[in-house]
Amino acid sequence: MFGLVLHAQLTDDFESYPEGSYFGGHWSTWSGTNNSGETIQVSTAQASSGTKSGFIGSGGTQDAILKLGNKFTGIWTFQQKLYVPTGNTGYFNFQEDEDTGASGGIWGLQIYFNAGGAGEIQDDTGVAITPFSFPHDTWFTVTSLYDLDEGSVVIDIDGTEIYNGNPYLDSFQLGGVDYYSASATNQLYIDDIIFVEGPIMGVGDINTASVSVYPTVVNDSFNVSAKSNISEIAVFNTLGQQVMRVVPQSNSAQVNVNSLLSGVYVVKVMAGKEVKTSKIVVK
Repeated sequence: MFGLVLHAQLTDDFESYPEGSYFGGHWSTWSGTNNSGETIQVSTAQASSGTKSGFIGSGGTQDAILKLGNKFTGIWTFQQKLYVPTGNTGYFNFQEDEDTGASGGIWGLQIYFNAGGAGEIQDDTGVAITPFSFPHDTWFTVTSLYDLDEGSVVIDIDGTEIYNGNPYLDSFQLGGVDYYSASATNQLYIDDIIFVEGPIMGVGDINTASVSVYPTVVNDSFNVSAKSNISEIAVFNTLGQQVMRVVPQSNSAQVNVNSLLSGVYVVKVMAGKEVKTSKIVVK
């Protein structure tokens, strides 16, 4: 069914679930409880494959969470097929933590599918970033290609890029997808979900950056290369404290991390007019 599933974390076409309210496995709710008002509804009204799909209707009560396992490093692709009937709307957002009941919800990007076929991507605070278009009354494929080491995401609809930039995941963690009944006209069907490590065959590569930090899993040192002169490399711990600073004044540098404790760090590189942040894991 899909171009690549060798490293799939999950696939879901809803065929194995009974029709009606569903809670369990990788499906939860905003509250984390089996509340039939919040849960994903398994429907036979529409289907991209087979006879069933997931459904989020109107009324502002459904708030289903698809748990992705709190990934914090590597490249991950989340792909899904969506269907919005004419005159209706749909919505989903990305969450940093799959357990929204414990975290209270930590938003990444928000994606709105509006009634007129003109969608809108918003940041984690609700500020509009970019518009896009999508078709009503037909299934369309939305693919989100995350590079959690670089802190970037590319989103496309049916192979056409609609966004390339900041995923607004401040912790560099991808936890889950929140399907919320965002308006009185919400009618969103979801099918043929796949969440896979690496890019799915046929999905474009993430753009090559002008500043590179590698490797992202570090034993003794990591490297930085850039097209411009690197004026500063700063390393921060998870509390936001600067624990290291070097001033290479060249296009490449090797940074020794033997003095750092094992854990996750954020590397901030200033090269020319560009400021690049990346995440590394020190072993």
